[in-house]
Amino acid sequence: MAMQSMMRGFTSEAIDMAQGAFQRGRGLNPRVAGFAKLIEARAHARASDGRATSACIAEAERLQERAEGTGSPAWIGFFTQQKIITDAAEAFRDLGNHRATFAWNAAGPMPSDAFIRSRSVRLSVLASTHAQNGDLDQSLRLGRESLALFTRLGSLRGMEYLRVYGRSLEPWRRDAQVVAFSTDVRRAARSLAAA
Repeated sequence: MAMQSMMRGFTSEAIDMAQGAFQRGRGLNPRVAGFAKLIEARAHARASDGRATSACIAEAERLQERAEGTGSPAWIGFFTQQKIITDAAEAFRDLGNHRATFAWNAAGPMPSDAFIRSRSVRLSVLASTHAQNGDLDQSLRLGRESLALFTRLGSLRGMEYLRVYGRSLEPWRRDAQVVAFSTDVRRAARSLAAA
């Protein structure tokens, strides 16, 4: 619920829910508690609180490390260091901290095609960050790769990541490459919505 609230723009509610899950679940498996902290970190980033974001990411990492080798429920198996890296990069992109976004991206390899959704998210986050940093060519290269993967996944949620990315292209909205990319995103979104 915290994650859905955050994605819909209700950051304070998302923070409250994530904190409640964490506090109430002191006996939780560390991987589950760590995921609650990661969601809280992302909500703090959307609320422009860099200090709280960093503290929550550090706690999520500690909990994920503690969970290694313990019996975790299968449904939380996705909560790995790779997930933390991807979400931390996104959180620092949301904070406008390019250096931290690139540092988190460099902290681990790009997810493989076995984790295509995480790979797609990370590519769109990096594309946004390159655009915010003024590097249009690199931005569009990564954006196109992300679009291809999200389209292959058939992910409507992925289209939302690409819309967020599209906002970072606003300074170049009349550039032919940007116009073509935006048209391709709208076409893919319509096609996925119709399916």
